[in-house]
Amino acid sequence: MNTRIAAIAVLSAALVAGGATAANAAAPAKHAPARTAPAKAAPAKKHAPAPASSISISASATRARVGNSITFSGSTTGLSKGSTVTLQEQNSHGKWVSLDATATVDRHSSYSISDTLGKGTQTLRVVDGDTTSSSVTVVVK
Repeated sequence: MNTRIAAIAVLSAALVAGGATAANAAAPAKHAPARTAPAKAAPAKKHAPAPASSISISASATRARVGNSITFSGSTTGLSKGSTVTLQEQNSHGKWVSLDATATVDRHSSYSISDTLGKGTQTLRVVDGDTTSSSVTVVVK
Protein backbone atom coordinates (compact mmCIF):
# COMPACT_ATOMS: atom_id res chain seq x y z
CA MET A 1 0.00 0.00 0.00
CA ASN A 2 2.90 2.34 0.59
CA THR A 3 3.98 1.99 -3.00
CA ARG A 4 0.44 2.67 -4.14
CA ILE A 5 0.27 5.82 -2.04
CA ALA A 6 3.71 6.84 -3.23
CA ALA A 7 2.66 6.38 -6.88
CA ILE A 8 -0.50 8.44 -6.36
CA ALA A 9 1.49 11.12 -4.60
CA VAL A 10 3.97 11.30 -7.51
CA LEU A 11 1.16 11.49 -10.07
CA SER A 12 -0.69 14.12 -8.05
CA ALA A 13 2.47 16.18 -7.74
CA ALA A 14 3.07 15.89 -11.48
CA LEU A 15 -0.49 17.00 -12.28
CA VAL A 16 -0.32 19.90 -9.85
CA ALA A 17 3.06 20.97 -11.23
CA GLY A 18 1.82 20.67 -14.83
CA GLY A 19 -1.32 22.67 -14.02
CA ALA A 20 0.71 25.35 -12.22
CA THR A 21 3.10 25.61 -15.16
CA ALA A 22 0.20 26.02 -17.57
CA ALA A 23 -1.41 28.61 -15.31
CA ASN A 24 1.85 30.53 -14.98
CA ALA A 25 2.37 30.48 -18.73
CA ALA A 26 -1.06 32.00 -19.27
CA ALA A 27 -0.67 34.70 -16.61
CA PRO A 28 1.79 37.53 -17.24
CA ALA A 29 4.93 37.42 -15.16
CA LYS A 30 5.00 39.86 -12.27
CA HIS A 31 8.17 41.47 -13.53
CA ALA A 32 6.94 41.86 -17.14
CA PRO A 33 5.79 45.36 -18.05
CA ALA A 34 2.08 45.83 -18.29
CA ARG A 35 0.73 45.61 -21.81
CA THR A 36 -0.60 48.81 -23.24
CA ALA A 37 -2.89 49.34 -26.18
CA PRO A 38 -0.99 49.98 -29.39
CA ALA A 39 -0.59 53.65 -30.18
CA LYS A 40 -3.16 54.89 -32.64
CA ALA A 41 -1.84 56.35 -35.84
CA ALA A 42 -2.37 60.05 -36.21
CA PRO A 43 -5.37 60.75 -38.40
CA ALA A 44 -4.44 61.29 -42.01
CA LYS A 45 -4.23 64.92 -42.95
CA LYS A 46 -7.07 65.89 -45.19
CA HIS A 47 -5.74 67.66 -48.22
CA ALA A 48 -7.91 69.98 -50.15
CA PRO A 49 -8.86 68.40 -53.46
CA ALA A 50 -6.64 69.44 -56.32
CA PRO A 51 -8.14 72.37 -58.13
CA ALA A 52 -9.86 71.43 -61.34
CA SER A 53 -7.70 72.26 -64.32
CA SER A 54 -8.87 74.94 -66.69
CA ILE A 55 -7.74 76.85 -69.77
CA SER A 56 -8.80 80.32 -70.84
CA ILE A 57 -8.63 81.54 -74.43
CA SER A 58 -8.69 84.82 -76.30
CA ALA A 59 -8.00 85.61 -79.94
CA SER A 60 -5.91 88.55 -81.12
CA ALA A 61 -8.65 89.25 -83.69
CA THR A 62 -12.19 88.00 -84.25
CA ARG A 63 -12.10 89.14 -87.90
CA ALA A 64 -9.20 88.56 -90.25
CA ARG A 65 -8.26 88.32 -93.92
CA VAL A 66 -7.17 85.06 -95.48
CA GLY A 67 -3.44 84.62 -94.88
CA ASN A 68 -3.33 86.72 -91.71
CA SER A 69 -1.96 85.03 -88.61
CA ILE A 70 -4.11 85.04 -85.50
CA THR A 71 -2.69 84.51 -82.03
CA PHE A 72 -4.66 82.57 -79.43
CA SER A 73 -3.46 82.99 -75.88
CA GLY A 74 -4.60 82.42 -72.36
CA SER A 75 -3.76 81.11 -68.95
CA THR A 76 -4.15 77.74 -67.30
CA THR A 77 -4.73 76.39 -63.82
CA GLY A 78 -3.95 72.87 -62.73
CA LEU A 79 -1.71 72.15 -65.73
CA SER A 80 2.00 71.57 -65.28
CA LYS A 81 4.67 73.79 -66.73
CA GLY A 82 5.64 72.21 -70.04
CA SER A 83 2.19 70.76 -70.75
CA THR A 84 1.24 70.91 -74.42
CA VAL A 85 -1.99 72.64 -75.41
CA THR A 86 -3.46 72.11 -78.87
CA LEU A 87 -5.68 74.38 -80.93
CA GLN A 88 -8.85 72.67 -82.18
CA GLU A 89 -11.51 73.75 -84.66
CA GLN A 90 -15.11 72.58 -84.77
CA ASN A 91 -15.96 71.09 -88.17
CA SER A 92 -19.32 71.37 -89.95
CA HIS A 93 -20.53 68.19 -88.21
CA GLY A 94 -19.86 69.65 -84.75
CA LYS A 95 -16.80 67.43 -84.16
CA TRP A 96 -13.63 68.99 -82.69
CA VAL A 97 -10.57 68.45 -84.88
CA SER A 98 -7.02 69.13 -83.69
CA LEU A 99 -4.98 71.51 -85.82
CA ASP A 100 -1.19 71.40 -86.22
CA ALA A 101 -0.90 74.36 -83.85
CA THR A 102 0.41 73.65 -80.35
CA ALA A 103 2.10 75.53 -77.55
CA THR A 104 3.79 74.74 -74.27
CA VAL A 105 2.49 76.05 -70.95
CA ASP A 106 5.17 78.35 -69.54
CA ARG A 107 6.27 78.93 -65.95
CA HIS A 108 3.56 81.59 -65.56
CA SER A 109 0.88 79.03 -66.55
CA SER A 110 0.30 80.85 -69.85
CA TYR A 111 0.45 79.84 -73.50
CA SER A 112 0.35 81.51 -76.92
CA ILE A 113 -0.43 79.83 -80.26
CA SER A 114 -0.35 81.52 -83.66
CA ASP A 115 -2.05 80.05 -86.71
CA THR A 116 -3.35 81.04 -90.13
CA LEU A 117 -6.97 79.99 -90.68
CA GLY A 118 -8.91 79.19 -93.84
CA LYS A 119 -11.77 81.29 -95.18
CA GLY A 120 -15.06 81.17 -93.30
CA THR A 121 -16.38 81.36 -89.77
CA GLN A 122 -14.18 79.27 -87.50
CA THR A 123 -15.05 78.14 -83.96
CA LEU A 124 -11.88 77.28 -82.03
CA ARG A 125 -10.77 76.12 -78.60
CA VAL A 126 -7.60 74.94 -76.83
CA VAL A 127 -7.26 71.51 -75.17
CA ASP A 128 -4.88 69.54 -73.01
CA GLY A 129 -6.14 66.02 -72.40
CA ASP A 130 -9.61 66.30 -70.85
CA THR A 131 -9.22 70.00 -70.09
CA THR A 132 -10.76 72.31 -72.67
CA SER A 133 -11.16 76.04 -72.95
CA SER A 134 -14.37 77.76 -73.93
CA SER A 135 -14.60 78.49 -77.63
CA VAL A 136 -13.93 81.65 -79.64
CA THR A 137 -15.26 82.48 -83.08
CA VAL A 138 -13.13 84.05 -85.78
CA VAL A 139 -14.47 85.19 -89.17
CA VAL A 140 -11.89 84.97 -91.96
CA LYS A 141 -12.67 86.73 -95.30
